[in-house]
Amino acid sequence: MIELSAAAYSSVPPLREVPIFTGFARAVLDHLAEGRVWCEGGAAHVLHGYGMSLVWGEGVGRAFPALLEHLKGGAYRDKDEWLQVDPRWQHLDWDQLNAERFGRVNFGFDRAAFGSRTPVLPPGWTLAAMDEGAFNLSDVHVAPRAFWRDLAAFRAHGGGIAAINDGEIGAIAFSATRADDWLEIGIETRAPYRGQGLARAVATAMIAKCLASGLAPVWACRKQNTASLKLAQSLGFVVTKEVPFWRLAA
Repeated sequence: MIELSAAAYSSVPPLREVPIFTGFARAVLDHLAEGRVWCEGGAAHVLHGYGMSLVWGEGVGRAFPALLEHLKGGAYRDKDEWLQVDPRWQHLDWDQLNAERFGRVNFGFDRAAFGSRTPVLPPGWTLAAMDEGAFNLSDVHVAPRAFWRDLAAFRAHGGGIAAINDGEIGAIAFSATRADDWLEIGIETRAPYRGQGLARAVATAMIAKCLASGLAPVWACRKQNTASLKLAQSLGFVVTKEVPFWRLAA
């Protein structure tokens, strides 16, 4: 596989042909997030800076041996990689990668099921737009900074909402990827503040913000992340597709 320069990203196969949510891949190709891209014989591999990756393209079947060698070698990989494959090529023997296999859930949003919900917060908590401190949180599983080149790009593409109590951030809901008329929502709750309903409150506020801006809220998560799965379903998201993905160790 040949690594492409950023100027050559436009030469990869179109993402619109891939029948799963590919927002993180598009963010890299649109130069909104850090990442790397390889391409050969009509097959492409994009790696997002956070570690998510996608293989797609009409030439995946032909390039399969080269793809396996590239992915197994992993010389480019300095942390775990979470690989998704274009469903049109899932019949190939990806288990040759000898990688741990998981499931990923894509959701559709049911506007009627969400209704006219408003955030409900415990006493003492308020909601505010995410500032630089929230963007750079270091004690959460996924900080928003992992998805955007900088704070300016984050703010220009949806920003986020934080639950705050006496200056302390409890939970955040934020734009993980954004394009066209949709916005993918990320949720994080800091460990000391879990179990208080803060994630639901910030998620509700972020969904309402999307709707007020004419954007369709998007949610996707690992099937094994039961907290995210249940929260999404309680807020009007409906499972539309489940696909396998693999953890390629650093």
